[in-house]
Amino acid sequence: MKAKTIYTKDWLQIHPYTAIQPSDAYFTALANRLFNACILRGLPESFRKKLALYAAAYLEDKVSGLGLWKSFTTEHQKLYGSMLPFYPADSGYYPDEVNEADLRFLIWNAWQKSGLAPHYLSPYASQVSEQASAFYALLDKAYEEAPENDILTGYFDTFENEADAEHKLTWLFGHTYLTEPSMYPYITHIAPSDRFIMPTGPLALFLYEWIELLSGKPCWKQVRGLYLKEPEIPSHILETNKNIYQNFTQGTEGKHMVYLNGYGELKDFLVRTLKWQDDESHTLPQMKAHRNFILMSNPRKGILLAKDICEYIADRDNPMYNHEKAQANAFRLLTEETLCPPDLLIYCIEKGLLPDASIPGETEHALTRADMDFIARHALLYYYRGD
Repeated sequence: MKAKTIYTKDWLQIHPYTAIQPSDAYFTALANRLFNACILRGLPESFRKKLALYAAAYLEDKVSGLGLWKSFTTEHQKLYGSMLPFYPADSGYYPDEVNEADLRFLIWNAWQKSGLAPHYLSPYASQVSEQASAFYALLDKAYEEAPENDILTGYFDTFENEADAEHKLTWLFGHTYLTEPSMYPYITHIAPSDRFIMPTGPLALFLYEWIELLSGKPCWKQVRGLYLKEPEIPSHILETNKNIYQNFTQGTEGKHMVYLNGYGELKDFLVRTLKWQDDESHTLPQMKAHRNFILMSNPRKGILLAKDICEYIADRDNPMYNHEKAQANAFRLLTEETLCPPDLLIYCIEKGLLPDASIPGETEHALTRADMDFIARHALLYYYRGD
């Protein structure tokens, strides 16, 4: 018999309670069997333990009716028309049972978010599918015998008081098997009040969006700050933004986006088209070091500026597009925080302006627009969903 590597205390770290439950012994033992089946020997033991714990928790979720995985796949279906990113849920996929495709995503999600891969990890990597197959062999059998964890059944249906609601939301935000990977780099730096404005999990959902999927019960609307309100823009700012948009579109024959080569063109546009004052307080002299710019205008939001990415955007109105540079760099727009403003990135994805974006080293699977949008959500979180 192999020595135990994972203990009950490890299992409890991804659970919302500290008192051992009747089902915990079974799932801890299962996590050890999963750990022993882990073939990713080049990765740290601590990460392989996490993978085993996440896979066991995935099964626990399925048999106990927690609803995390179901919420994830339901929302992915709504957003993209399929149950999972990357992997087809074909006729052999059963939403209420254990699926190998689920495990492929579970493993990829944790590994990609861990920072242990030397570059962006392809979801089609053979190591991912091989590990999923090894886990599936154990979980498919365990599905028939695994006990329910009664505490987790309908866990988010309601709460006893404010403290209980706080406790449940804290766990959901960054300590479940599905949300911990995305929050691991940030969790110690996020103030409790910021959890409501920081999206979490593989789909970068805000906590209220998770709660709507998991419960949908009106009692959660009593939690102060959980449901985000649309920020009110002062009337004088709205008027200023409207004027900027009018000047922008009038000066560009109705276009709401322009590509500018160098600071000289940027300054000229600001002064001549937008009618800004020609002084250093208005003409953005701090941008002189950058090689090119994109300006995008919206009647409500005003204007946004992106710098040094024109070469990567295949727009017929963009004279600086460069196929070779786009092949090397367009994928970065989907994964690097602050490189591309969210409104611009969403527009580029929707309009098909990033045909050169591809996962580094991946030659067999071209990215669809749905793939691109998911990758951006998954990688950028707040920097894609924030305004």
